[in-house]
Amino acid sequence: MKENSTRIKTGIGALLMLLATTMTLHGQTVLYEENFGTPTSNTTIQNYTGWQNSSVIYVGNGTCDIRSSNASSGYGGASGGGNVMINDTVKWFQISGLNTSSTRPTVNLYCGLRKTTAENGNNFRVEFSTDSMVWVQLPIQDTLPTGTGTGKWYRVCFPNVPSHPHLHLRFSNLANVDYRLDDISIVDGEEVVLETVATPTVTPAGGTYYEGQQVTLECATNGASVYYTLDGTTPDEQSDHYLGILNINASCTLKAIAFKENMHNSEVLTVQYTILDTNSLVVLPFDISGNSDSSHLDIKLMDGFRSHKLGSSYANGSVKFESKNAGSATLTAHLDSAPGQLLFDLRGVKGGSPSSYNGITFIISESADGTQWSTLATLNETEISTDAFSHLGPYSLSEETRYVRWLLAAAGSGNTQLNNIVITKRTDTGDGGDDVGIDDPTGPNDPSPYPNPTSTTFRWNLCEEGVVISLYDLTGQLIRQWENVPDGTSLDISGITAGLYLIQATTHTGKITKKLIIK
Repeated sequence: MKENSTRIKTGIGALLMLLATTMTLHGQTVLYEENFGTPTSNTTIQNYTGWQNSSVIYVGNGTCDIRSSNASSGYGGASGGGNVMINDTVKWFQISGLNTSSTRPTVNLYCGLRKTTAENGNNFRVEFSTDSMVWVQLPIQDTLPTGTGTGKWYRVCFPNVPSHPHLHLRFSNLANVDYRLDDISIVDGEEVVLETVATPTVTPAGGTYYEGQQVTLECATNGASVYYTLDGTTPDEQSDHYLGILNINASCTLKAIAFKENMHNSEVLTVQYTILDTNSLVVLPFDISGNSDSSHLDIKLMDGFRSHKLGSSYANGSVKFESKNAGSATLTAHLDSAPGQLLFDLRGVKGGSPSSYNGITFIISESADGTQWSTLATLNETEISTDAFSHLGPYSLSEETRYVRWLLAAAGSGNTQLNNIVITKRTDTGDGGDDVGIDDPTGPNDPSPYPNPTSTTFRWNLCEEGVVISLYDLTGQLIRQWENVPDGTSLDISGITAGLYLIQATTHTGKITKKLIIK
């Protein structure tokens, strides 16, 4: 928490205490502290294993427990997470084995306290003992304001704790009201309100990526050390120490925290990285919150994915094709490289009756240029489940396909949901059905470039002289050209971006065009 420490003091005493704190910033010695960690659920004192200080003994009466709710807030340095509920007169919490030895006769006890309305803190009892038999009550130095509810924590002080090598403290309640206890510390001197280390930042931001990411962590607090985990657990100083770039090559939850001496630990940074299967060109659970049927939203995602004229989105993130937009409600995926198959989820949404989803015609098609379309599937209401999403596909895609479109062509009533699109890369089977994937020519006069795919060079046996070979991308732009190429000459394609290209040989007898994959 970054809020200032709340101390309820009055008059000259408050001013003197402030001055004393300011003048002893470097005179503070913390003899003991406990913030109760962050339990996953309410846990009895005796069974709790998350103690920060393991050198002392913690005892409760069996009904006093560590609570996981109501994190500390309202004062600087609040730990949050776990705290002790003491809400009736039969509950108590005891800490034994505290070494409060000091050159001074007494030290100070500080703790976070949360109370119910109209309680000023005087019913919260703190006692000490040097033999666990005779107990002496400690007076509370801070009087909490009455009329304040339970939504705020206060940092309170119990002074005059004896300096002793084996001290016992007991916390109890004089009334059947709610008190919560957190962030206990025993300080030799006056407690210093420490600054908090800045929360680490990360680049790039968490999200979905189609390849591994080089991740950088930074902390704005000079001299702070950053520690991290990749399994979703909360990091501490025993976790991996950040010393340079992290290579994130698989989906994970990154958590990072920063430490610096004489400062409170930073808050924990949490980011999720999703590294998709490299065989996927597109995997899209939709998130178009804020979109509507009257103001359509263009979303641009990885690999050139772009949507047009969407209806409003559902709570589950899917795209809504509304029946009133029949003929214009479309979604178009723009691909960057040769696809293999298409899969997606589809669901019909009825109105108030079983027959209220009807008259639907839903067309899925592909295109090489975004203007001329070939139909992959035509679906109607009898083929679209209204009970749950149906997994449709796989539909085989042409390797020339660069656009896939979903169109609500006609609709009587009811809406249609589309979600979880997957478009996979082409996988060559070597069955002879596709000229992509040829490693060697079948003969000396085979009119095909080889090897294919390739990454550095290729040859083309054309048995002619004066051949001109031209390399084009799929938009028709000339990328590279070789003139008067001797038969079978090795041609250099290094430095050309990986992808699918058209390779054309111009000979005395005409032109031959083939596909060439550059890896």
